[in-house]
Amino acid sequence: MTQAFVIDYRRGPAWLDRKSVFEQPLQGHLAYMRTLQGQGTLVLGGPFLDDTGGLIVVKAEGVAQAEALMRADPAVQEGVMVAEAHPWKLMAGSL
Repeated sequence: MTQAFVIDYRRGPAWLDRKSVFEQPLQGHLAYMRTLQGQGTLVLGGPFLDDTGGLIVVKAEGVAQAEALMRADPAVQEGVMVAEAHPWKLMAGSL
């Protein structure tokens, strides 16, 4: 059964100090987000404006799939960001 997951991204060990989120090497991450959006997996997402990371909401069949999506992100693989996936119950709005 498809459910929503929040993936919370935070600065990783390869984050460039004194650089904003918009100056980080995130080209692979952005391409991956466009792929997930094209597949209908990515519901919404974006960076935090305090340069601490970002957040996305994805649709997945379970925790294992959500964590696999998270681990496949180039930003996570390259250490620019670390991430955690959490199951999420949408109480207002729609997916």
